[in-house]
Amino acid sequence: MWILTFLFVALTLCISWVLFGFILYNFFVGMLVKRPAVTMPEHFPDVTILVPTYNEEAQVLEKLADIRALNYPSGKMRVIFADGQSSDRTVELLKGAIEEGEPIEVVSCPIGGKINQLNHVLADVHTEIVVNTDADARLDPEAVRWLMAEFVDESVWVAGAFCCPEGGLSVEQHYWDGQNKARLMETRLQTSSIVVAPCYGFRRSLMTSFPQDVVADDVYIAFLCNTLGYRTVYSSKALCREVRVPVHLDDFLPQKFRKSNAFLRESLRFVYRLPEMNGYNRVMHLTRVTQQLLMPWMLMAWVALAGSMVTMTGPSFSFMGRLDLAVFGAVLLVFFFLITSWAFQRVPQPVEGPRVSLITMIYGYTLINLVLLVTALSYPFYRQGSSYARIPMPDGEGTSTEDSPVTSNPESLV
Repeated sequence: MWILTFLFVALTLCISWVLFGFILYNFFVGMLVKRPAVTMPEHFPDVTILVPTYNEEAQVLEKLADIRALNYPSGKMRVIFADGQSSDRTVELLKGAIEEGEPIEVVSCPIGGKINQLNHVLADVHTEIVVNTDADARLDPEAVRWLMAEFVDESVWVAGAFCCPEGGLSVEQHYWDGQNKARLMETRLQTSSIVVAPCYGFRRSLMTSFPQDVVADDVYIAFLCNTLGYRTVYSSKALCREVRVPVHLDDFLPQKFRKSNAFLRESLRFVYRLPEMNGYNRVMHLTRVTQQLLMPWMLMAWVALAGSMVTMTGPSFSFMGRLDLAVFGAVLLVFFFLITSWAFQRVPQPVEGPRVSLITMIYGYTLINLVLLVTALSYPFYRQGSSYARIPMPDGEGTSTEDSPVTSNPESLV
């Protein structure tokens, strides 16, 4: 019985840390950290903005207008639309709309795939800071200026915009809200685990190019930055909206599976580099990998152990076994859940998150853990990286559009 008790207690503590403990550590210890407020610098660096495109005729002109609306000093911003062999009118529309003398250019990349497109144009980028933004991202006019303000701190080498979905399922909005708050807590304490693809910036000297097998550029670049001992920050000032979001469950689940699979792939890529990381990053990385790869199995094992402890009988324990310990474990998890929910509600953020019911929270949590379970089970047999049908735009455009072939990159990871 003692072995069963030990396993149950150990599993309860492990689940408590992975699901709640790391978040609570970031929240409470982060309250003791006094970081200077981010303010607009007097002088802004030269910056290159990269916009990878593939078959985006339905929204590319809107993205061009979004870029033109950015408030940044004249002569200090260069924009490159890196097209991955679009088969529609994306390039034609862009070239027809760009006026002579504008610091905006269209580059037709010889090989499709987001990573190939980024690498192709990065070879011609020599500015101190590079900003990557997706065609389905809409930036606040001050977003790039606030990203540059983050880089005033010389320890910051990657900075991500605060991104929210525009509409979509309530469970999707709640998921983004929770993830955003977790990144803000990580940033306040030390460094954010990831940024998101709709908009992020990095120092050009961080790397010359992405490895060819990267499938999630936003995750990879944050992991690389943190591994090398620099800071990744999730800005609370640079605002961004993602307009291509799931509006139906049959879009939500495949999208989250692709993201989860790609996230796990990038996480495992850096496991062998754990000795290079500082203590915080090492714990953060191990917690992330455990959450992605083992958490659903740990939850099922916990339920099985709790059931065994309640129903087992014998000469050394009562008819109901160790019901007291099983109940204590359940109460402890509920307690940590309530404290974590309380902490999340007290994380300040620039955009007010959605108000959702407890049923929506439980529903969303169940769906995400189902996705994690399928991801962990299928990972030895399936790796994200090939082209796929992207989710439709809210107006129905882009239903049959596929991501650029050869070596494609999944949508932004949350």
